[in-house]
Amino acid sequence: MLAITSASNAKYKYIKSLYLKKNRQKYKEYTVEGIKSVNDALKSKQHVSMIAVSESFLASGTEIPDNIETLLLSDFLFERLCETGTPQGILAVIKMNRGGDFKADTSKGYVYCDNISDPGNLGTVIRTADAAGMGAVLLSPGCADLYSPKTVRASMGSFFNIETIADFSHERLLDMKKEGFSLIGGALGENSVDYRSADYKAPAVIIVGNEANGISEELLLECRAVKIPILGSAESLNAAVAAGILMYEFVRNRS
Repeated sequence: MLAITSASNAKYKYIKSLYLKKNRQKYKEYTVEGIKSVNDALKSKQHVSMIAVSESFLASGTEIPDNIETLLLSDFLFERLCETGTPQGILAVIKMNRGGDFKADTSKGYVYCDNISDPGNLGTVIRTADAAGMGAVLLSPGCADLYSPKTVRASMGSFFNIETIADFSHERLLDMKKEGFSLIGGALGENSVDYRSADYKAPAVIIVGNEANGISEELLLECRAVKIPILGSAESLNAAVAAGILMYEFVRNRS
Protein backbone atom coordinates (compact mmCIF):
# COMPACT_ATOMS: atom_id res chain seq x y z
CA MET A 1 0.00 0.00 0.00
CA LEU A 2 1.42 3.35 -1.08
CA ALA A 3 0.82 6.37 1.16
CA ILE A 4 0.03 9.59 -0.74
CA THR A 5 0.71 12.73 1.28
CA SER A 6 0.34 15.49 -1.31
CA ALA A 7 -2.16 16.54 -3.97
CA SER A 8 0.82 17.09 -6.27
CA ASN A 9 1.56 13.36 -6.35
CA ALA A 10 1.43 12.06 -9.94
CA LYS A 11 -0.95 9.17 -9.17
CA TYR A 12 -3.25 11.46 -7.21
CA LYS A 13 -3.32 13.97 -10.07
CA TYR A 14 -4.00 11.16 -12.54
CA ILE A 15 -7.05 9.94 -10.63
CA LYS A 16 -8.29 13.53 -10.30
CA SER A 17 -7.91 14.01 -14.06
CA LEU A 18 -10.31 11.14 -14.78
CA TYR A 19 -13.23 13.25 -13.61
CA LEU A 20 -12.92 15.05 -16.96
CA LYS A 21 -14.44 13.29 -19.96
CA LYS A 22 -11.53 14.17 -22.26
CA ASN A 23 -9.10 12.43 -19.93
CA ARG A 24 -11.32 9.37 -19.54
CA GLN A 25 -11.37 9.09 -23.32
CA LYS A 26 -7.63 9.68 -23.57
CA TYR A 27 -6.56 7.10 -20.98
CA LYS A 28 -9.49 4.68 -21.43
CA GLU A 29 -10.06 4.53 -17.68
CA TYR A 30 -12.74 5.85 -15.35
CA THR A 31 -13.47 6.00 -11.62
CA VAL A 32 -16.20 4.63 -9.38
CA GLU A 33 -16.78 5.76 -5.81
CA GLY A 34 -18.23 3.97 -2.80
CA ILE A 35 -18.18 0.52 -1.27
CA LYS A 36 -21.04 -0.93 -3.33
CA SER A 37 -19.78 0.34 -6.67
CA VAL A 38 -16.24 -0.89 -6.05
CA ASN A 39 -17.48 -4.30 -4.86
CA ASP A 40 -19.81 -4.59 -7.86
CA ALA A 41 -16.90 -3.84 -10.19
CA LEU A 42 -14.74 -6.48 -8.51
CA LYS A 43 -17.51 -9.10 -8.55
CA SER A 44 -18.15 -8.56 -12.26
CA LYS A 45 -14.47 -9.11 -13.06
CA GLN A 46 -13.82 -5.59 -14.28
CA HIS A 47 -10.16 -4.70 -14.77
CA VAL A 48 -9.55 -2.59 -11.68
CA SER A 49 -6.13 -1.02 -12.11
CA MET A 50 -5.98 0.95 -8.86
CA ILE A 51 -7.85 1.49 -5.59
CA ALA A 52 -7.63 4.53 -3.31
CA VAL A 53 -8.79 4.50 0.31
CA SER A 54 -8.89 7.02 3.12
CA GLU A 55 -7.22 6.53 6.50
CA SER A 56 -10.64 6.27 8.16
CA PHE A 57 -11.71 3.55 5.72
CA LEU A 58 -8.54 1.59 6.39
CA ALA A 59 -9.07 1.92 10.15
CA SER A 60 -12.59 0.49 9.79
CA GLY A 61 -11.09 -2.89 9.01
CA THR A 62 -13.04 -3.37 5.78
CA GLU A 63 -11.30 -5.92 3.57
CA ILE A 64 -9.30 -4.52 0.64
CA PRO A 65 -8.06 -6.75 -2.22
CA ASP A 66 -4.35 -7.41 -1.81
CA ASN A 67 -3.67 -8.05 -5.49
CA ILE A 68 -4.51 -4.53 -6.71
CA GLU A 69 -2.35 -1.44 -6.31
CA THR A 70 -3.80 0.54 -3.40
CA LEU A 71 -3.19 4.15 -2.44
CA LEU A 72 -3.69 5.38 1.12
CA LEU A 73 -4.80 9.00 1.51
CA SER A 74 -5.59 11.22 4.46
CA ASP A 75 -9.32 11.87 4.88
CA PHE A 76 -8.75 15.44 3.70
CA LEU A 77 -6.97 14.42 0.49
CA PHE A 78 -9.53 11.70 -0.22
CA GLU A 79 -12.46 14.09 0.12
CA ARG A 80 -10.77 16.49 -2.32
CA LEU A 81 -10.50 13.62 -4.79
CA CYS A 82 -14.22 12.77 -4.81
CA GLU A 83 -17.31 14.29 -6.40
CA THR A 84 -19.76 12.98 -3.81
CA GLY A 85 -20.53 15.20 -0.83
CA THR A 86 -20.06 12.43 1.73
CA PRO A 87 -17.51 9.97 0.28
CA GLN A 88 -17.33 6.49 1.80
CA GLY A 89 -13.55 6.35 1.73
CA ILE A 90 -12.92 4.08 -1.24
CA LEU A 91 -12.77 4.49 -5.01
CA ALA A 92 -11.45 2.43 -7.89
CA VAL A 93 -9.88 3.20 -11.26
CA ILE A 94 -11.24 0.83 -13.93
CA LYS A 95 -10.25 0.18 -17.52
CA MET A 96 -12.95 0.69 -20.13
CA ASN A 97 -14.09 -2.50 -21.82
CA ARG A 98 -17.30 -1.51 -23.62
CA GLY A 99 -18.14 -1.11 -27.28
CA GLY A 100 -17.03 -4.45 -28.71
CA ASP A 101 -18.85 -6.49 -31.31
CA PHE A 102 -22.60 -6.36 -30.79
CA LYS A 103 -25.04 -8.86 -32.23
CA ALA A 104 -28.71 -8.42 -31.49
CA ASP A 105 -30.66 -11.41 -30.18
CA THR A 106 -34.25 -11.59 -31.43
CA SER A 107 -35.32 -13.33 -28.22
CA LYS A 108 -34.53 -10.18 -26.23
CA GLY A 109 -35.65 -6.58 -26.08
CA TYR A 110 -33.37 -3.57 -26.17
CA VAL A 111 -33.55 0.07 -25.16
CA TYR A 112 -32.08 2.88 -27.26
CA CYS A 113 -31.21 6.22 -25.69
CA ASP A 114 -31.48 8.91 -28.35
CA ASN A 115 -29.45 11.90 -27.15
CA ILE A 116 -30.26 11.50 -23.46
CA SER A 117 -28.34 14.41 -21.98
CA ASP A 118 -28.58 13.88 -18.23
CA PRO A 119 -26.16 11.27 -16.80
CA GLY A 120 -28.54 10.60 -13.92
CA ASN A 121 -31.30 9.69 -16.37
CA LEU A 122 -28.91 7.53 -18.36
CA GLY A 123 -27.82 5.66 -15.24
CA THR A 124 -31.44 5.13 -14.23
CA VAL A 125 -32.29 3.73 -17.68
CA ILE A 126 -29.37 1.30 -17.35
CA ARG A 127 -30.56 0.25 -13.89
CA THR A 128 -34.15 -0.27 -15.08
CA ALA A 129 -33.07 -2.15 -18.21
CA ASP A 130 -31.07 -4.50 -16.01
CA ALA A 131 -34.07 -5.03 -13.72
CA ALA A 132 -36.37 -5.68 -16.69
CA GLY A 133 -34.00 -8.22 -18.23
CA MET A 134 -33.37 -6.26 -21.42
CA GLY A 135 -30.61 -7.46 -23.73
CA ALA A 136 -28.56 -4.26 -23.75
CA VAL A 137 -28.71 -0.49 -23.56
CA LEU A 138 -27.73 1.25 -26.79
CA LEU A 139 -26.58 4.88 -26.74
CA SER A 140 -26.73 7.21 -29.71
CA PRO A 141 -23.80 9.52 -30.45
CA GLY A 142 -24.44 12.65 -28.40
CA CYS A 143 -25.73 10.86 -25.31
CA ALA A 144 -24.44 11.72 -21.86
CA ASP A 145 -21.08 10.13 -21.13
CA LEU A 146 -21.47 6.46 -20.25
CA TYR A 147 -18.46 6.65 -17.93
CA SER A 148 -19.47 9.79 -16.06
CA PRO A 149 -19.35 9.20 -12.29
CA LYS A 150 -22.96 10.38 -12.15
CA THR A 151 -24.03 7.77 -14.71
CA VAL A 152 -22.27 4.98 -12.82
CA ARG A 153 -23.72 6.05 -9.46
CA ALA A 154 -27.27 6.34 -10.81
CA SER A 155 -27.06 2.82 -12.24
CA MET A 156 -26.63 1.43 -8.71
CA GLY A 157 -24.37 -1.41 -9.83
CA SER A 158 -26.34 -2.32 -12.94
CA PHE A 159 -23.61 -0.59 -14.96
CA PHE A 160 -21.59 -3.78 -14.49
CA ASN A 161 -24.46 -6.21 -15.11
CA ILE A 162 -25.88 -5.30 -18.51
CA GLU A 163 -24.20 -4.71 -21.84
CA THR A 164 -24.06 -1.05 -22.85
CA ILE A 165 -22.94 0.11 -26.28
CA ALA A 166 -21.97 3.76 -26.82
CA ASP A 167 -22.01 5.62 -30.15
CA PHE A 168 -24.66 3.30 -31.58
CA SER A 169 -25.71 5.17 -34.72
CA HIS A 170 -29.19 5.55 -36.16
CA GLU A 171 -27.96 3.55 -39.13
CA ARG A 172 -27.13 0.58 -36.91
CA LEU A 173 -30.55 0.88 -35.31
CA LEU A 174 -32.22 0.82 -38.73
CA ASP A 175 -30.21 -2.28 -39.54
CA MET A 176 -31.87 -3.90 -36.52
CA LYS A 177 -35.24 -2.90 -37.98
CA LYS A 178 -34.34 -4.70 -41.21
CA GLU A 179 -33.47 -7.76 -39.11
CA GLY A 180 -37.03 -7.86 -37.76
CA PHE A 181 -36.99 -5.61 -34.70
CA SER A 182 -39.89 -3.25 -34.10
CA LEU A 183 -38.83 0.26 -33.14
CA ILE A 184 -41.18 1.61 -30.46
CA GLY A 185 -40.58 5.22 -29.51
CA GLY A 186 -42.12 7.24 -26.74
CA ALA A 187 -43.49 10.48 -28.21
CA LEU A 188 -46.38 12.84 -27.61
CA GLY A 189 -47.69 13.52 -31.10
CA GLU A 190 -50.80 13.46 -33.26
CA ASN A 191 -49.88 10.06 -34.69
CA SER A 192 -48.94 8.48 -31.37
CA VAL A 193 -51.06 5.63 -30.03
CA ASP A 194 -51.59 4.60 -26.43
CA TYR A 195 -48.53 2.60 -25.38
CA ARG A 196 -50.75 -0.28 -24.23
CA SER A 197 -52.13 -0.82 -27.73
CA ALA A 198 -48.79 -1.22 -29.48
CA ASP A 199 -47.57 -4.61 -30.69
CA TYR A 200 -44.83 -5.86 -28.36
CA LYS A 201 -44.94 -9.46 -29.52
CA ALA A 202 -42.18 -9.02 -32.08
CA PRO A 203 -38.58 -8.38 -31.05
CA ALA A 204 -38.44 -4.70 -30.12
CA VAL A 205 -36.20 -1.77 -29.39
CA ILE A 206 -37.68 0.74 -26.96
CA ILE A 207 -36.54 4.24 -27.91
CA VAL A 208 -36.40 7.08 -25.40
CA GLY A 209 -35.57 10.57 -26.59
CA ASN A 210 -33.83 13.67 -25.35
CA GLU A 211 -35.32 15.24 -22.21
CA ALA A 212 -36.13 18.55 -23.94
CA ASN A 213 -36.53 17.67 -27.61
CA GLY A 214 -37.70 14.07 -27.67
CA ILE A 215 -36.74 11.54 -30.32
CA SER A 216 -34.87 12.82 -33.38
CA GLU A 217 -37.23 13.58 -36.27
CA GLU A 218 -35.43 11.22 -38.67
CA LEU A 219 -35.73 8.39 -36.17
CA LEU A 220 -39.32 9.18 -35.26
CA LEU A 221 -40.29 8.55 -38.90
CA GLU A 222 -38.92 5.02 -38.60
CA CYS A 223 -40.60 3.94 -35.38
CA ARG A 224 -44.03 3.25 -33.96
CA ALA A 225 -44.77 6.28 -31.81
CA VAL A 226 -46.53 5.55 -28.53
CA LYS A 227 -47.64 7.83 -25.73
CA ILE A 228 -48.13 7.35 -22.02
CA PRO A 229 -51.30 9.13 -20.81
CA ILE A 230 -50.75 12.20 -18.67
CA LEU A 231 -53.61 12.20 -16.17
CA GLY A 232 -52.54 15.16 -14.05
CA SER A 233 -51.18 18.61 -14.84
CA ALA A 234 -47.59 17.63 -15.64
CA GLU A 235 -46.50 18.40 -19.19
CA SER A 236 -44.52 15.19 -19.57
CA LEU A 237 -42.85 12.30 -17.79
CA ASN A 238 -39.18 12.08 -16.90
CA ALA A 239 -37.33 10.31 -19.72
CA ALA A 240 -36.05 7.49 -17.51
CA VAL A 241 -39.50 6.93 -15.98
CA ALA A 242 -41.09 6.75 -19.44
CA ALA A 243 -38.43 4.30 -20.58
CA GLY A 244 -39.15 2.10 -17.56
CA ILE A 245 -42.89 2.00 -18.24
CA LEU A 246 -42.31 1.00 -21.87
CA MET A 247 -39.71 -1.63 -20.99
CA TYR A 248 -42.03 -3.30 -18.52
CA GLU A 249 -44.94 -3.16 -20.96
CA PHE A 250 -42.70 -5.03 -23.39
CA VAL A 251 -41.85 -7.58 -20.69
CA ARG A 252 -45.51 -8.00 -19.72
CA ASN A 253 -46.52 -8.72 -23.28
CA ARG A 254 -43.69 -11.18 -23.85
CA SER A 255 -44.22 -13.23 -20.69
